[in-house]
Amino acid sequence: MFATTRTPLPASHRYGLALALLSWTGLACAGESIATRYTGHVGKRAATLYLVDQESGCGGGQRLLTGMYRYDGVSQWLSVQATRDEAGHLALVENGRVTGVTGAMMLNGRGGALKGRWISPDGERLLPVELHEAALSKAEREKLDDQLERLAHENDDC
Repeated sequence: MFATTRTPLPASHRYGLALALLSWTGLACAGESIATRYTGHVGKRAATLYLVDQESGCGGGQRLLTGMYRYDGVSQWLSVQATRDEAGHLALVENGRVTGVTGAMMLNGRGGALKGRWISPDGERLLPVELHEAALSKAEREKLDDQLERLAHENDDC
């Protein structure tokens, strides 16, 4: 018989291996993202919403939804925290590091359309929302993805 001894890996090696494994599994689980642009109105203002739906990397078919919207010709892009359920309900909360919560949209999605209400942070103002899926070229998607990444960096990075 051979005698074996185990020499534990130094902590730095264990953490490095763990990070490598997590990175690899995240890449292995990552599927194609689905980007959708919607155009329509919030109240009487023309608006554009951009949503990206992708695998969360947590497994189990979980999805991560990120997005932004703007009032066309009037505002900069506003970051939204997005949540969707199996019934097609969509909650979008407008937020920014400097501005905090500036409103929310509660929407129902059916057949390429989103309909619902925009709600002011104090709950006093309600505006109708009606948005419809719009065509999105590869160049437009790349431009919107870059903008979404900039917004995430501005609002969520330390």
